Amino acid sequence: MIGALVTVSVPLIISACRTQEINPPERATEFVTAHLDLSDNQTRKFSPIAEKMFAEKEDLLEMRKNLSNEIIDQMKSDNADAARLEAVLNKNIEQLQLKLAKFSTNFAEFHAILTPEQRTELVEKIESRLEHADKRGRRGHWGRRWF
Repeated sequence: MIGALVTVSVPLIISACRTQEINPPERATEFVTAHLDLSDNQTRKFSPIAEKMFAEKEDLLEMRKNLSNEIIDQMKSDNADAARLEAVLNKNIEQLQLKLAKFSTNFAEFHAILTPEQRTELVEKIESRLEHADKRGRRGHWGRRWF
């Protein structure tokens, strides 16, 4: 499940979803255009993809919030209710499965827009960030920082 959440969140991260701008899809389009030096035609093609990705953002954030709230509630309880937690997880998995087809389609469209050079540049940037995160201990198991 965590892998699925990470997979779905990658396009949001790539498109600068952390911004608090009023129009995040437009901001994401500007961000990707600037960082990958997209042509005007590529930018026009990417804009609807960003719109579609951000349409899913609220649902994903709500799923994360619900799971976090359930974990907090259970940690505050004297006894953990595994069945209740499993029900929340299963509901999230069902919702994610419905979104995976959309994600795959959006990813394929984004991939097709980019030139081989732009894809190579994007891969290098992602690998660099992952390497940096590894060095800082912020990738993989979050508990690593606790122990």
